[in-house]
Amino acid sequence: MSVPAAVGPPNPFAAMTRTAFIPTLLVGPIAIAIAFFAGGGRAAGGAALGYAVTIAFFLLGMIVMNRFAANTPPLLFMATALAVFFGQLIFLLLVILFLQNADWLDGRAFGLTALAVALVWQIFQVVGYLRTRRLVFDEPTTPASSPSEASPRHTA
Repeated sequence: MSVPAAVGPPNPFAAMTRTAFIPTLLVGPIAIAIAFFAGGGRAAGGAALGYAVTIAFFLLGMIVMNRFAANTPPLLFMATALAVFFGQLIFLLLVILFLQNADWLDGRAFGLTALAVALVWQIFQVVGYLRTRRLVFDEPTTPASSPSEASPRHTA
């Protein structure tokens, strides 16, 4: 007779990554095609680099969150998620600032593609998180008594 494994809360990172990754994969080729038709090969290259850099940042953020925040209490989880999110945005801003004077790169295509990919990733990441139905409060340590046990009725 085997003992069934305890079923815990679903891993929100797998759900968020699955939900965000597919729509984000679709945005990149569309942005690259628009950049190509609007500005040529240099713009398409900038869009492709913006796409690749942004996806790498957000996937890395999910890996960091899965590694360090998977089993944290709900309030600490949200604080960690916000810290990782702001860290990702700051790092992406630093990359954009570093590449702003690159002659070989169409900065407008890079930036607009990075912005589109980041927005799509964040929107669908939130959708994936909401679908996990993760608690946003700590579970009570003692079971609450039912109303009938808390105040017995007196009959006359």
